[in-house]
Amino acid sequence: FWLAGGMVAKMAVVDPFVSTKLTIGDYLWTLEKNYFRRRGKLTSKKQDGPTETLRGASVEVGMVVNNVPRYELRLYFDGNTVSFGKGLSVDELEYLAETINEHCTMIGEIPRLEE
Repeated sequence: FWLAGGMVAKMAVVDPFVSTKLTIGDYLWTLEKNYFRRRGKLTSKKQDGPTETLRGASVEVGMVVNNVPRYELRLYFDGNTVSFGKGLSVDELEYLAETINEHCTMIGEIPRLEE
């Protein structure tokens, strides 16, 4: 009960103040989350890695609150997963997943200089 209440409170208080930026380049991908804190402070968390480690993205159910699924976008890389986009609609998340997967496929088809 308390865990569910905490998750609902987080979704109402914290999640609306999170912005996420995903950049996928030829050699490096970066995911940066910015959290707006009290008194105008901004906190950032950043993850990155080689583009060749990206395995794609998918839309998944992150949690179910009152029998209503809450969807998120999951980015798979090098045996790990990171999720984001919790405030977006399912249609927006599916569009992003499709775009990310197409971009990863396109980059995978580009010959590397060292090959």
